[in-house]
Amino acid sequence: MSTPRLITIPFSHFCDKARWALQRRGIAFVEDGHLPLFHFLAVRRAGGNRTVPALALADRLIGDSTEILQWADAQPAPGPRLYPEGVADEALALEEDFDRHLGPATRRWAYGFILPDRGLIREVARHGAPSWQRAGLELGLPIARYVMRKAMRIDDAGVARSRVKIDEVFDRVGERLADGRPYLTGDQLTAADITFAALAAPALYPAEYGVPFPPVERFPAAIQAEVARLRAHPAGAFGLRIYAEDRAEERRPR
Repeated sequence: MSTPRLITIPFSHFCDKARWALQRRGIAFVEDGHLPLFHFLAVRRAGGNRTVPALALADRLIGDSTEILQWADAQPAPGPRLYPEGVADEALALEEDFDRHLGPATRRWAYGFILPDRGLIREVARHGAPSWQRAGLELGLPIARYVMRKAMRIDDAGVARSRVKIDEVFDRVGERLADGRPYLTGDQLTAADITFAALAAPALYPAEYGVPFPPVERFPAAIQAEVARLRAHPAGAFGLRIYAEDRAEERRPR
C-alpha cells in the first residue's frame, strides 16, 4: 500500500488540523507542501479541485479536512480515536461549526495584517515549500496579493467582521468549558478540540504549531495587543494548552 500524501500549504491552519489528526492516529504520511496559488497545480494533478489539505491515496483523493479526519478515524491505526464512541456526533457537529465560522475568520483576520508586510510574508512562507516557489511568490507578490484578497474578501470591512466572528466563537467555547471539563466534549480530546485549536492558531500563534510562525513581536502593536487579549480568553488559553500538551505529544516519535 502506498504511503498517503498530504498536499498542503504548510502554514495553513486547515492543513495543521489534518496533519495533527494523522499524527495523533499514528498514520504514516508524506507531506507535499506548496505556497498559495502554486498549490493549485499539485491538487489538480492529484485529481482534486484547488483546495488544501488534500490527502492523496492509492485509489482516490480526499479534498476536505473533516473528511480526512473521518478517513483517519476509520483506519486500523494505533492512536486514539478522533470521534470516540458516545461523543462522535457531538464532536463532528462542533468540528463542522468551527470549519464554517472560525476557520475563515481567523484566516481573513491574519492575512489582513500579513499581506501588506512583505517581510512577514517571507517569514510565513519560509518553511515547508520549494525554494523556487518562494522566489516566484516574491516576484509575483502584487498579483498574489490581489488574487488572495479578492478570493478571501480581505478588506477592512471583512477583517472587522472576522474579528467579531472570532470573539463570538471564543465566547461559545468559553461557555462550554466553564464547567471545568478538560476538553470540549468531556474528558478526552476529539476532532472537535483539534479543529478548534488548529483553526484558532492564526489568532493565538502557539509555539507547537506544525510549522514555525513569525514571533508575535514582529506584528503591528495593535495586533500584538489583540493576540494577547485572545490568548487570555478562556477559549484562547484552552487552545494554547492543548497545543502545548496534546499537540506536542503527537509530534514525538512513536
